[in-house]
Amino acid sequence: MNINLILALFGVFTFTVINSVAQENRFFMPAEIRKAYENGTRSYDGTPGVNYWQNTVNYKIQVTIDPQEKLVKGYEEVVYFNNSPNEINTLVIRLYGDVFKKGNIRAYPVNEKDIDEGVELENIIIEGLAYDLQDQKMTRRSGTNISFTLQKPLKPGSELSFKTSWKQKIPAYSRIRTGAYDSTTFFIAYWYPQIAVYDDIFGWDNLDYTLRTEFYNNLCNFDVEITVPDEFIVWATGTLENADQILPEHILDKYQKARSSEEVIHIISVKDLDNGYKSLNHTWHYLASEVSDFAFAMSDHYLWDAAIQPVADRQVFISSAYPQDTSRDYSDHVAIQQKTMRHFSEDIPGIPYPYEAFTTFITMGRGGGMEYPMMANNGSPGRGVTIHEMFHTYFPMYVRVNERRWAWMDEGWATYNTTLVSNRFFNDDYETADVYSDIGSSSSIMGTIADLPLITSSEFLGNSNYGQASYSLPATVYAMLHQHLGDELFLKCYREYIKRWAKKSPTPYDFFNILENVSGKDLGWLWKPWFFDFGPADLAIQSFENNELVVMNHGNRPVPIVAEINYKNGESKFISQDAGIWNGGKNEVRLTIPEDENIDRISLNMMVPDANLVDNFFPSIRTLYKNIKISAEITGQYKSEDSPANISIIMEDGIMYYRWGDFGISQMLYPKDSVNFYSVDGTMDLKFNLDDSGSCTGVEINWRNRMMHGEKIN
Repeated sequence: MNINLILALFGVFTFTVINSVAQENRFFMPAEIRKAYENGTRSYDGTPGVNYWQNTVNYKIQVTIDPQEKLVKGYEEVVYFNNSPNEINTLVIRLYGDVFKKGNIRAYPVNEKDIDEGVELENIIIEGLAYDLQDQKMTRRSGTNISFTLQKPLKPGSELSFKTSWKQKIPAYSRIRTGAYDSTTFFIAYWYPQIAVYDDIFGWDNLDYTLRTEFYNNLCNFDVEITVPDEFIVWATGTLENADQILPEHILDKYQKARSSEEVIHIISVKDLDNGYKSLNHTWHYLASEVSDFAFAMSDHYLWDAAIQPVADRQVFISSAYPQDTSRDYSDHVAIQQKTMRHFSEDIPGIPYPYEAFTTFITMGRGGGMEYPMMANNGSPGRGVTIHEMFHTYFPMYVRVNERRWAWMDEGWATYNTTLVSNRFFNDDYETADVYSDIGSSSSIMGTIADLPLITSSEFLGNSNYGQASYSLPATVYAMLHQHLGDELFLKCYREYIKRWAKKSPTPYDFFNILENVSGKDLGWLWKPWFFDFGPADLAIQSFENNELVVMNHGNRPVPIVAEINYKNGESKFISQDAGIWNGGKNEVRLTIPEDENIDRISLNMMVPDANLVDNFFPSIRTLYKNIKISAEITGQYKSEDSPANISIIMEDGIMYYRWGDFGISQMLYPKDSVNFYSVDGTMDLKFNLDDSGSCTGVEINWRNRMMHGEKIN
């Protein structure tokens, strides 16, 4: 071997070692995760390590729903596979229904009528041996978990059987992600005794379900038989296996036609319900392979539209189930799902939808939604919530991130992808500034005690910061990453991330590593301040004269420069620089703004997190408020039937703000005149109503094209 080749190989080897060490030491890594890298279950190029493993589960469940009693009664036979290198001495089972048990901790208030004695377990058999729930040496029940000490350790490479019967009430009033939505409409989730995750990072996941953080589940196979009264229709995760035994002939014909039609077929129509729909028998049989959970919905008065969407090598069966509600239009909902799935599969993220079906079950809620494998429980047929919940197929279902600890790895992507897909493929809008606007600002917590590094485990977040830390802030980071890398390289990294971790469970560090590995860039300048350091993002307009805008960086976290220029003739445009402009430690950027004599105003980073928006305007917003006479009657509290919390309008230091309950949502208001305002992030318009005496009677709010009325209460 010649000396040049030896030196070249040595150089490659040295670079690899130095790069690995740098990745280990640029920022904090918890001992549990560092140990996983040392054990070879994770690797510093962002791929699963050579020793990566995960345990899997097979469920065979028979469940009966009593609609009148609002009761789940089930029996399950479970096989748990220990693919780890460890002996397992304990089995941990999640009892999600215990979140409604008297005395248990809940992140949100629930209706007291839903509080009960929790899940009723019977006939627990593990490896053929019966367990007594009163035997505290062998069982321990706490929070929403119950653990069993195994009679014999479960050896590596072996399997274990678990059997039990149970009963569980269906929440009838609280309806947080699951429950009875009317007397005969149910979405059933968090409903069966579920084996917790045992992984290479934390061992058993013993975190309780408190209604806030959502999933971290095993890769599972489900064989589920659901028994209901014969007037009910059941939609569920997976594929209906006994359609020919459950659906009447004329319904079966439409069902089979829908399974090969790209045109929407009305499987259950108003006429079918009016004629008194009855199933041929009571039991619906669904199968689902390699999914993380199982959910189902049922109703005796819902309509059912369906069609297929061709995706790569499969025909995905898409359904919409919805009430007979003339106040809303559901006619194009299947088409929205088809278009969304096509763009998810072909464009962003550009990974073919990985399952055989998807069903959106639409209730009469306030408009939010909740995701499950191949299912969504949505409060409206709105496009945004439809896209958002469908995207969750990729995270946390296909890439099984641990959102109990890092919800941003799931919700942040869903928020960003909803914005991106909506803008690009429904609105034909590729403007970077609009992407930031639609994500929504998190300036209200920026720089406060609630503003924690994003790496903070989600279990330690509360009502004041969970939403921002899980949704809007990480979505903004993903947008910054996209803008910095450019479309082609960003999508290359994104797709490779999904491919490498499909059906597996990455940590944040696996995400950081794979983005750097594929892009070939050191992105520590972005990771460290946003995920590991304290300190806000805070840009300011220092001055504007002679066509030159001087922007100062007073903060710790890098953000892009997004300046909106409004001209006197009513036109506007954006000037943007990606967040990488601050890499290297500079704190000042100078931008050339043309036609300065025609400029009416300049606003900076209205849609991007910023700790102090007061200094982001030219001319000063304080000057604007001083020049407009605003009635003190406007400030106070407003009650709206469209909002679960009161709305507060306050005046602080001469500037008005909108605040929503205790949800950490606060927006500075920009005055158009004495009664008309808009939020500085552009998402909300407010018009205050004054009577002849000058008293304020209420406010009309247009929030993202959703109209709300607030009545003044004090």
